[in-house]
Amino acid sequence: MLKTFRKVVPFITLNDFLSKASAVERFTSSHCRRYLVTGIEDDKILFRRLDAKERKGWSMNLKNVFKAYQELEDFATINFKPFVPITHSPARGLLLHLEMLQ
Repeated sequence: MLKTFRKVVPFITLNDFLSKASAVERFTSSHCRRYLVTGIEDDKILFRRLDAKERKGWSMNLKNVFKAYQELEDFATINFKPFVPITHSPARGLLLHLEMLQ
């Protein structure tokens, strides 16, 4: 059985979301992959996956994560694809870390 996620904070402003997200230092995806935030540039969060052999850096547009949160009803990782290509699981993991999904 697949786990489903639901919104916990249905009403949040973009500025409040960006403020909360920019304070994150580490987060974990729902698949238990750990990420280290290496910085914030403009509206992008920069991070590395700690569990990977290759310590490749990633970036994710926070405005697009926020848009996904506002528009999605089903938070399966694949549904994040139109909003944040490639970083579907980290996007959901960030929302879980911020306690915006449960």
